[in-house]
Amino acid sequence: MNRQSITAAAALLLLPLAVPGSLAHAATDDRSGPSVTRIITLDSAPAAQRSSPKGRAAARHAVDDSQRELVDAAGRAGIPLTVHRHYRNVVNGLVVKVPAAQAGRLTALHGVASVSKPVVYEAPEKPTPVSEDVLKKAVAQAGGTARSRADAPSDREVVTTTDLTGVPQAHRQGYTGKGVTVGIVDSGIAYDHPALGGGGFPNSKVLGGYDFADEDADPYDDQYGPAAGHGTHVAGIVAGDDEHIVGAAPDATLRSYRVFGTKNAATDDVIIAALDRAAADGVNVVNMSLGAKGERSSNVLSLAVDNLVASGTPTVVSVGNGYAGPFNAAVPAVANGAIAVGSTYSNRYPHLAFTLDHGSTTPVPYQDSGRAPAAPATGSSPITPMASSCDPLPAGSLAGRIALIAPVTDPAESFNCRPLDLARTAEAAGAVGAIYHEPRSDPDTIPVSPCCGTTGIPLVAIRESDAKRILAAPAGTKLTWGAYAGSPLNADAAGLMDQSSSWGPGNELEFKPDIAAPGGYILSAMPKSLNWYGVNSGTSMAAPHIAGVVALLLQAHPGLTPDQVRTTLQNTATPLAMTGDHKRGLQPVAQQGAGRVDAMAALASVSGGRPTATPSKLALGDLEGRQRIRRVTVHNPTDQAVTYQVGQSAAVSAAPPYTSSWQPVDTAGDARVHGVDRLTVAAHGSGTVTVHIEQPDGVPQGTLFGGWVEFTPVDAASPEIRVPYLGMAGDFDAVSAINPTFSAVNTTLDNPALRPGYFSFGRSVPITVDLTDASTANDEAWVMLSHGYPLLERMRLQVLDARGRVVATPYDASWVSRNSGAGTGMDFYSWDAGLADGTPAPAGTYRLRFVFDKALADPQKAPGTETWTSPEVTLVR
Repeated sequence: MNRQSITAAAALLLLPLAVPGSLAHAATDDRSGPSVTRIITLDSAPAAQRSSPKGRAAARHAVDDSQRELVDAAGRAGIPLTVHRHYRNVVNGLVVKVPAAQAGRLTALHGVASVSKPVVYEAPEKPTPVSEDVLKKAVAQAGGTARSRADAPSDREVVTTTDLTGVPQAHRQGYTGKGVTVGIVDSGIAYDHPALGGGGFPNSKVLGGYDFADEDADPYDDQYGPAAGHGTHVAGIVAGDDEHIVGAAPDATLRSYRVFGTKNAATDDVIIAALDRAAADGVNVVNMSLGAKGERSSNVLSLAVDNLVASGTPTVVSVGNGYAGPFNAAVPAVANGAIAVGSTYSNRYPHLAFTLDHGSTTPVPYQDSGRAPAAPATGSSPITPMASSCDPLPAGSLAGRIALIAPVTDPAESFNCRPLDLARTAEAAGAVGAIYHEPRSDPDTIPVSPCCGTTGIPLVAIRESDAKRILAAPAGTKLTWGAYAGSPLNADAAGLMDQSSSWGPGNELEFKPDIAAPGGYILSAMPKSLNWYGVNSGTSMAAPHIAGVVALLLQAHPGLTPDQVRTTLQNTATPLAMTGDHKRGLQPVAQQGAGRVDAMAALASVSGGRPTATPSKLALGDLEGRQRIRRVTVHNPTDQAVTYQVGQSAAVSAAPPYTSSWQPVDTAGDARVHGVDRLTVAAHGSGTVTVHIEQPDGVPQGTLFGGWVEFTPVDAASPEIRVPYLGMAGDFDAVSAINPTFSAVNTTLDNPALRPGYFSFGRSVPITVDLTDASTANDEAWVMLSHGYPLLERMRLQVLDARGRVVATPYDASWVSRNSGAGTGMDFYSWDAGLADGTPAPAGTYRLRFVFDKALADPQKAPGTETWTSPEVTLVR
């Protein structure tokens, strides 16, 4: 009995899909033989960071005592433990090795609060190296565009921090992060970079840290490993400063905690160790550009984040990437205390590019596929158009060449030859790279998300208009890598939410993300082995923008608490118009949170002691047709009374399915302030309004709606204050567990579908499992499933006999997140014709049944249950 998973797009599916950059799964028990790794947390003494600063030494002693007592108790109970790590600051816990057969007994030991398997956090994508020459071109072009304004940022500020955030203007006013230390939990920092200290370790910029990936004292970000360069790139965005780039807080200092090394992933026991060390080191801010999908906000890493935040350290976390629609926020971004950050586009699109040695000298911009090695920063190769066929080519026929490819476009073909299929065909023929274009696309748009799989040669996408230039060029035309092509974005994208930025809310309706910042195509630092500079995109790049802004706020007001930091950021953020249709309304709150950060407004709020509103966000849950009532308090620390007009702005709503095929709905929730439309707050006083929020009428169950309660000052000299809200129309239970998008996209397929074999697609029809013939292809029954519910408390595949009795349960798992991804991901589940006790099932008729128990935001309610039953399975013996 087994479960085999398919990535988000299978061979039969007609739409190209994007795979989220970061996926999680439980580390398997059998990888270390008979022993397993477990994270144990204790409730007998609080983590030291939960104590006051003066009491933390005593708290650490209490933690140490409680952990010794646990180890002694395990010994008395006959449970052999090998302690691998101790946590003292952000959680009271240990990482232990224990015999697999004994692991289940750990929860019964006195003082144990939780026992969990380590969760795997896949390494984030490494940045693309660029040559210094390309960087200079980018800086010059970007700066030339900006210099037309009187308040223009410097050239290097444009390419690293952008001027959408107000950060360059903050620098002019002396806010540079001086005196603030930011901890970077990532792949390490290349501290010898000119923008990051330029010397050994430690130095004036990178004050310290630790390498938890290799367990040594040198957290250098080297060229090896899948995330190489990522941490350095993040560090440059936070605090880099040299002749080419400048970060959001260039005078801040850094500490490096390396958790991604040469392996493909990091487990959360390592990440928690990094947070524990950051707490002990006393950093002022933590940045975590990492995440795992499908985990709960109550998991142990989220607990560590919440404890770190409660101790006074703001923790900024990227919300995640993936064209997958609502309910795709990562952990630990969904932690209550985390400042979860989404990504916006810039106001201009700087592209890496190549030039042609024939015809126009205009550079050809390209986009890396994300599924292949990065394009080189230098070098030349001839381009050869390749037939749109997956048939093998003669060996060596493309040796040393770049293949120009386009996918098969005949929709009648069951199995299309897709971009990655073509790239692999070119690779097998000796090609050193491939260029993808899409004849059916907008001629001036670079296609995204080529499908499917990976390739060992660089694969980049170009505009159809540029592909025609290449096709018209003489045979043997060469391209040269290392050019740059910048272009302004149109109004439907400039400064708005990046479509690849993961949506909230959390799987249990937590308000996430909290805020957004530019993350698209950011130039920053890289290790020397990777050309010193590079470009990357995503929420990994947006989060350090926010961490840098937090450093500016802490410089302006060192006593700010994490709650005050988040309140300031959200009260002053700028709500963004809808991406792709900016005249339609505001982008759903579930993707943009409070809106794009405004550093100048935030700094003016804390440095000028301006009014704020709390809570700074309203998570409404599922309204089930009822009204939600919330209270918002405006605090006025100034010497003058302030009068506000109270109102609201609603965002576009997002109806299911919870995939990239989400449906925009113009009907929005109605937020009304009870009894007043004006609020006067006395000097050094506070005033509270009661907000009544009703769900939209006539929208599908599960529609996410949101907006902003707005306090607009009657005196225009005072700033406007906004409080975002986010809720769900109807009952969370009523949302289908089965993803409807799959069959809508693939009209000839059923979902779920009883199938005669693995990777078999079609209608759900009766099948026969025949164990009497020589074939093994029909020895199991399979069910293909694309499930779209955000989080299932439990999911089971049961086998029913002819009388409807459950005789086997091939699959039974708790806390299962949706696999529908961009809309068409699926898994296959099998029954091997056995009974629950392992004996063979007798010949006869059976059915397979899925049981979905849905997790609710309200833990006091029983989970809603949905079932699906297959056609008959005839078992022949």
